[in-house]
Amino acid sequence: MTEFDKFIADEVAKYKGNSFPLKASLLERALVRKVSYKKLHPNPDDEFCIPAVGPSYRIINEYVQKMVEDKYDGLFSGVEDRNITVEKMYPDGYMILNGHHRWAAYMRIGKKKVPIHIVNLTNSHDIFQMLNNSKYDKRVTINLDEVMFRHVKDEDVEKGLGFPFKKVYKEHLLKGLPAVCNHLANDGYDIWVYTTGLYSREYIHRLLKFYHIDTNFIVTGATRFDTTDSKEKKQLAELFAKKYDVTIHIYGEALLYVKRSAKKSLHYELHKDSWSGDAIEILDEIHKKEIAAI
Repeated sequence: MTEFDKFIADEVAKYKGNSFPLKASLLERALVRKVSYKKLHPNPDDEFCIPAVGPSYRIINEYVQKMVEDKYDGLFSGVEDRNITVEKMYPDGYMILNGHHRWAAYMRIGKKKVPIHIVNLTNSHDIFQMLNNSKYDKRVTINLDEVMFRHVKDEDVEKGLGFPFKKVYKEHLLKGLPAVCNHLANDGYDIWVYTTGLYSREYIHRLLKFYHIDTNFIVTGATRFDTTDSKEKKQLAELFAKKYDVTIHIYGEALLYVKRSAKKSLHYELHKDSWSGDAIEILDEIHKKEIAAI
């Protein structure tokens, strides 16, 4: 075990069982742009902190090299302008969500202040509030990480945003997603979106609104709920079951319809080239059956 490995292990042990996320105020998120690297703490759930996986000293050394070259050779790699994404935590400082290796590189070169971007991830209390604010008994769940792309390759995507918005919002939505969401909203569905790739609910809300998808049911840091204590998990599951009789899951090239009261579930395949048209046809068919059953 290296000295740095021991430092990480000690940091994880120090905060294990006595730390939890806090909500940072709007003012704090706007004004706090740089902090001492000592105020940042590694995320115990990140691969960086798992001895069998990380940290990668190759990646750390590459960052160190770029930082040194920027400083002494007049080069500009942009590494030091990239914020470390963090979340405020109790009892002190901020937990790193993205940027562990850059944080390690900053420590190695002795940089006292490092750039950060503070975000508020979704917690259980937020979900309880969202459920209380819901007006419908039907919902659809969409994994944004499957339908939102930062680097467009072969994916068929919606037309990008115009200037100046494209400078801020670099993600592209899968073609047809706005039409499907609009159809669902008109049929009285709450649209729940989940992501592990993005952290700011406000950012996601604004981005989706540009594409005429208006939803406040946004869950960021979705993997956090894989480790939520079992009592909270059970409470959330019971609340969702009580609130929603119908749930539609859209994932990959499939649509799953679940009607709790009828103890019925239906699985539909979606073709990649016509997934949105297929989904809307299926939703129309489901809607007709629901109306006929009244």
